Amino acid sequence: MKVRDRECRFPTCHRPAHDTDLDHVVPYQRGGDTNTGNLIGLCRRHHRTKHTSGWRFHLTDTGTLNITTPTGHTYRTP
Repeated sequence: MKVRDRECRFPTCHRPAHDTDLDHVVPYQRGGDTNTGNLIGLCRRHHRTKHTSGWRFHLTDTGTLNITTPTGHTYRTP
């Protein structure tokens, strides 16, 4: 995933992938698989943000990440 992502997947963050955490889009505890279709690279700050109430992350089959903020804004990162 770090080769695919190359940097943190959060919009406007450009921290290099080698400094990111691999995170399950669908949490492992909720049945999320540990595979390329469910893992993304997020820097530690944005990894913690993802687990804050109101944030929603969805990874499409094409690898596009859709992030919806608590205010309802959606951002897409290819």
